[in-house]
Amino acid sequence: MDPPSYGRGANGEVWQFEENIYDLVKLCQKVLSKDPLFFLINSYTTGISSKVLENILNLCIDKKHGGRVYGGEIGLQMKEGKLVLPCGIYGRWEK
Repeated sequence: MDPPSYGRGANGEVWQFEENIYDLVKLCQKVLSKDPLFFLINSYTTGISSKVLENILNLCIDKKHGGRVYGGEIGLQMKEGKLVLPCGIYGRWEK
């Protein structure tokens, strides 16, 4: 899933990744199959660590289903040299 950093609902509700991602993952966990294979979140929200996503997945998904949790950065390899342009983060739970 690729939730937005910020948004507004039809009735003026405010969505902010930092404040609402935990609740969103909790809701998603309720609709997973009885034996899910994976759950993936990526985000381009600045100021959030991949460790945050790992912690949320550990609390919401891994606690119920077991498995493994990974996290890291998403980046673009520069054409010249070995530099990577950081673009976002991801968190992944898998069975």
